[in-house]
Amino acid sequence: MPIDEIVGDAIDQAVSIEMRFASGLPRGVMAPLYRAARERAGQPLCFAAASALKARLKAGDHVFIITGAGAPPTLPKGETDGPPGAAAIARALDIGLNVKPIMLSEERHLSPVVASCEGVGLAVVDEAVFRARGGCAMAIALPLGAEPGAAAADALFERFDPKAVIFVEKLGPNEKGVCYTITGTPRPPEIMASAHLFAEMAMEQGVLTVGVGDGGNEIGCGNIHDVVQAVQPMGKMCRMPGDGGNATVVRCDHLVFASVSNWGAYGIAAALAGLLERPSVLHDVDAETRMLERCIAAGAMDGGYARLIPYVDGTTAAVQTSILTILHQIVSNGLTTANRGF
Repeated sequence: MPIDEIVGDAIDQAVSIEMRFASGLPRGVMAPLYRAARERAGQPLCFAAASALKARLKAGDHVFIITGAGAPPTLPKGETDGPPGAAAIARALDIGLNVKPIMLSEERHLSPVVASCEGVGLAVVDEAVFRARGGCAMAIALPLGAEPGAAAADALFERFDPKAVIFVEKLGPNEKGVCYTITGTPRPPEIMASAHLFAEMAMEQGVLTVGVGDGGNEIGCGNIHDVVQAVQPMGKMCRMPGDGGNATVVRCDHLVFASVSNWGAYGIAAALAGLLERPSVLHDVDAETRMLERCIAAGAMDGGYARLIPYVDGTTAAVQTSILTILHQIVSNGLTTANRGF
């Protein structure tokens, strides 16, 4: 039988273990922010998101998956947290539900996004091939700035009619309309894609939205805006007086809050694998290794050290495969009826 909420809680626990540096990044924030999201959802976060995707999507549906964090000069092609998580969800939806994923990000992030998809075994093809067959994905660059972003959202919704929009580690603006990093650095609209407009348009049209974040400044964390303001050191006020804090106001139907956004995405894939009773819907450790290696080779850097090293948010490649191993065991055991013999 499919997994239940007990297994769902175990998945959430695995992806919400905080491993922050002793200094340089906010510490001690993961537990209270996760608890707030869990209380407001009323059920395990990854389980709830996966259940909604399973219920709402059918074969052939288009899904937008939006990712990409970081900007020049520190992270010119973005960071390793985001593209692998987006690719893992794209693969899970393709294999598990025969859904057609469309990857969206700024041009500077597209190479790591495409490389992550290919590393996990999902071909990224042109539109003619994408429309003609399954088992593949598309990748489209989003323009920078608010007005071009609004036009792009209108055009892409009209062109593809998505049935869900998923955000993985994608910054959303605060109540003043300004995006901030977790350390309080502003990201002006002219260097960002206005991804939040896709969330707003989706919710206006009744399209399912899922946000995955790990800091409170990512799209979807508007669900716990007040708690982010209270818990994050720069939640209410960043470095620019009058511009507000880094807590985003952008909401989603489902928020998955995790220690690393990739892990939250893996948790959704794990929950979907359990709900479908198909563990292979969650990628394996070999695919994780390939994906991270290709993502880095395409220019994505670890967001913790800002270097081209096999880390994600300051955690090693071995930690990434360990998280996958734990998730697979949770799902496998959750689907197993054991006869102990006594």
